[in-house]
Amino acid sequence: MKIFDGHLHTFRFKVSVRESIDLFKRQFDRFNIEKGTFLALPCDPVVGRAGLEITDHSDNIKCMYFKSVFAPNFYAYAGLEYDHLDISDKKAVADDLLRQVKEYKAVGFDGMKMYEGHPNLRKTTDYALYDEVFDKYYDWCEKEGFPIIMHLANPPYMWIEDMVDPYWRSRGCYFNPEIFPKFEDFHEEILKRLEKNPKLNFTLAHWGFMTFNKEAMERFMSFENTKLDVCPGHDNFLQIDSDLAYWKPFIEKYADRITYGTDSYNFEYDNEESWYRATGNRPNLVQKYFATNETFEYGKFTFTGINLDKKVVDKIFYQNLVDMLGTPNAIDYDYFIKKCDELLEKADPESLSRYNLWCMKNDFITMKEKGELTYYKMLNR
Repeated sequence: MKIFDGHLHTFRFKVSVRESIDLFKRQFDRFNIEKGTFLALPCDPVVGRAGLEITDHSDNIKCMYFKSVFAPNFYAYAGLEYDHLDISDKKAVADDLLRQVKEYKAVGFDGMKMYEGHPNLRKTTDYALYDEVFDKYYDWCEKEGFPIIMHLANPPYMWIEDMVDPYWRSRGCYFNPEIFPKFEDFHEEILKRLEKNPKLNFTLAHWGFMTFNKEAMERFMSFENTKLDVCPGHDNFLQIDSDLAYWKPFIEKYADRITYGTDSYNFEYDNEESWYRATGNRPNLVQKYFATNETFEYGKFTFTGINLDKKVVDKIFYQNLVDMLGTPNAIDYDYFIKKCDELLEKADPESLSRYNLWCMKNDFITMKEKGELTYYKMLNR
């Protein structure tokens, strides 16, 4: 069974990009990942305080780096950046978002990863998802058919103070309803956006947490190019499992518009047992739940797989993303070499970030000179 993991990240833990190559390769071999997409998050408001926090200026570069390393079967989505903008100047922001997406496609990105639907980033920028500040950006993406995947909302219990555990609270994931938009507001906002741009090639990560809102889910799927990414956590799978009479036919009905993803990243290696367990949790949940009738544990929960027809599984696990993305866009190596140089000038000389930038710059130079002979292939000649 071939797998196309459409939801990979690169930004976690203190792992160098070169060490990450082998860590990713081990994950890909273990779960038969033939293709994948790295999704950039240059603005991640979950980590640290509940506000706009630029966690990694180089994350767009890193996603392109891993696309290059694992070429020709991998893809990269860019994330929008805001820290250089005055967000009160909506005209300037609108023009810059359009500039960014045009630039990203031109230099080799295959789509856009949007975190603007996450409650913290939504609250910080204070732009509703249907706001005119995004019109030029979305109009261009719709016209070009340029794919977008968005993190939208979070599980609804995160709006209820005594239901948010200390771990998620420490990451800014209690959304006080007196301060933040409500859970349902996020679904209404994206539906209003789709009314403006009804032909967007638009995917919701983590089911958009619309497994908690069936009416919004049906409205979302009424647009012709909308799609759902099945990326866990467990919350959506619990919702599905509680009402299989509705959800299994739904999944079969929309099998052409549901895509595989695991939210996996370059897990830090402590020891074999813990690394093996950490890297296996999410892929095992998705694969066992959809493709088997096994009973298995995920954290403190027990699931039994729904054993979808093989043709449905093949579409979700592989073919839908192949059909949507086709051949990866060509990479402008000079652009990324220049970007590395720009960030190297500002980087702390003793930091891992500087080491990563130095490695990526030099590997981009090598990959530019060697063409299809990727860095990973060079390591294994």
